[in-house]
Amino acid sequence: MDDMMRSMDCLKMAATFHNAALASTMCTGRTLGEDREPIWVEGSSKTPEPPLPEESPAPEPKNETPLLPEIDFEPNISCFPDLQDINASIVRRELAEEGKRCVRQQLKAIKDKQDALRMSRETQQRKEERQSDQLQQKALRERNESLLIQKADQMTAAQLEAQQREQSAQRQQIDQKLHKLALEGVSRCQRRFNQKYEGIAKILLSLDQETVKVCAAQNAQLKELGQKFEQLVSSVKMGNCEIQSQFLCSIIKAEECCKSLDALEMDIIKQLAEFSEQIQQQLKMEAAKKLEEERQKQQQQQEEQRQKLEEQQKLEEQEKLRKEKEESEAKEKQQEAETAKAEAANVHVPLEPKSQDVPPAPTASSTCVHPDRLKFYNDILALYQSKVDAIKPLQTEESLKQYRTGCQRAINLPLNAISAVSPQHLAQNFDKLYSFFAGQPTKVMNGGTITINDHPLARDYCMLLMAKKFVSQTETAICSNPQAAFPFASVIITFWKLLPDFGKVFLAYMYKESPFLVPYVIPQQQGQTPEQYLKTIGYRLTDKNELEKPDIYLKRQTGIARLYAAVIISQGRKAAGPDECFELNEGWLWLAHMVHVKPLPDISATMIMEILQTLGFELWRTYGKQFVKLLLYIQNIYMPQLAAYDEGGPKTRLEMLLAKFLRERQIAQAVGVLPPGFW
Repeated sequence: MDDMMRSMDCLKMAATFHNAALASTMCTGRTLGEDREPIWVEGSSKTPEPPLPEESPAPEPKNETPLLPEIDFEPNISCFPDLQDINASIVRRELAEEGKRCVRQQLKAIKDKQDALRMSRETQQRKEERQSDQLQQKALRERNESLLIQKADQMTAAQLEAQQREQSAQRQQIDQKLHKLALEGVSRCQRRFNQKYEGIAKILLSLDQETVKVCAAQNAQLKELGQKFEQLVSSVKMGNCEIQSQFLCSIIKAEECCKSLDALEMDIIKQLAEFSEQIQQQLKMEAAKKLEEERQKQQQQQEEQRQKLEEQQKLEEQEKLRKEKEESEAKEKQQEAETAKAEAANVHVPLEPKSQDVPPAPTASSTCVHPDRLKFYNDILALYQSKVDAIKPLQTEESLKQYRTGCQRAINLPLNAISAVSPQHLAQNFDKLYSFFAGQPTKVMNGGTITINDHPLARDYCMLLMAKKFVSQTETAICSNPQAAFPFASVIITFWKLLPDFGKVFLAYMYKESPFLVPYVIPQQQGQTPEQYLKTIGYRLTDKNELEKPDIYLKRQTGIARLYAAVIISQGRKAAGPDECFELNEGWLWLAHMVHVKPLPDISATMIMEILQTLGFELWRTYGKQFVKLLLYIQNIYMPQLAAYDEGGPKTRLEMLLAKFLRERQIAQAVGVLPPGFW
């Protein structure tokens, strides 16, 4: 377009030069300029205007150059073109200008269209470029995202694999722990199951063939239960549990087997009791038949005697007339004989009492204590007194006060902490006590150390001190919490095995607090006041120098009885050895002797009830029918004797407890008993 415009300007200049060349031929001088007057066309009516005042000539444009040489002559009028030509030239020039304007406008419109097209093309191009850039960026982003996804998948797979390995390792550890727990739980159940199984087997072996036939179904069930439990134990030992919950299920199954065995034992006992009742009923029926037969025989004999009497009456009637005098004499003699017989009978009837109506009169000592138990009691007290007398130099010497305090601290701290929280806790406190008795140094408050070997009398002194401390626990921990008796009893039994004299000293303290554990009902001496007598059977004085109240006394005696019974049935530490030092027969002997000594109000019923609640389960399992007979003896014979002295609450509670045991034909195991091998 610029080239076209320049071309148009060139065309314009060429036309101008052409016209000027034509006009120059007709002119002889200069005709233009401000200093020249206009040349008018000939015939014009107009007069020329006066010349303007001279003014300074206008400056010529700097870029204007003359096209023709300046002619210094005056032109003629004839040298000017015609007006029409001038108008025509003007018109042509205007037309040319108008054409140029049109051309310019068209060219401008074309240029605008081209600019618009170029702008639209550039916009479209930029848009396409942006779209292509966006597509490239999108493709790049997708490629980066795919790479990130691949890396994330790889990292996730690696993490997942690591987690799976970690989970598998944790699962293996959990399986091992669960397997160990299952083994421990099943082993405990196995010991209990084996003991119960052996007890039932002994019961069945002790029966005759006819009685065993009655329990044939239970015997088969016992064998099946034993096989089932053996399979369970073998599967747990082999670890054949695919799911973790099966380990816990094995413990539950073992517990269920033990419960089933307990139920089977009760079923056998019930079956045997029913069988024995049937036998007794049969015996009663046979005895009734024999009585009936004897009654019939007596009736027959009476009938025969009546017939004989009738025959004799007939004979007497026949001979009545002939022997009236003799009959009268005979009647008189007969009456005299009957009178004599009646008198003799009245004299001898009181001299033939039934042996079951009048019990044999016991000796004075047997009503208070059995001679064997009295001898054992005296031996225990003699040993205790000898040790007390021996340690008096250590106990009274003032310079050894700090040493005695250290010994007391070395015993009291671990002893007060004894509990069944865990086997480790119980073993730790026992080790502290036993290490002190073994001669190991123990720290005291001032930072020093002491040993039991620092004084020759220290061992007996500490033994007495520890026994007394154990007995004192009956007043604090055991009275309020019966289950606390069993961890103390387990430690006592362990020390008893390791230090035999300790067990005797412990019994001496128990008998001093409660002579009824012998059992020994100390009789009231002649001239002894009631207060003095109550002191001899265990009553204490309060701070006001008064006797303690009966309910406090009975509560303390209950705690002593619980600890005594717990010592009888508790087992010591496994490492201490299997020797038994205070077995279950001590509980049987105590109960058998207690029902043969003189009963006292409240205390007798309280002691029997506490012993039965703690030892009843083990006594019934061990002695079976004999223990049931002992319970029946207590209910039928001892309780009426006790009623003559006691009508209080303990006696009533004992009656209800006996009735419950005999009605349910079982006694629940005491709560809190430590399982065998607990520590």
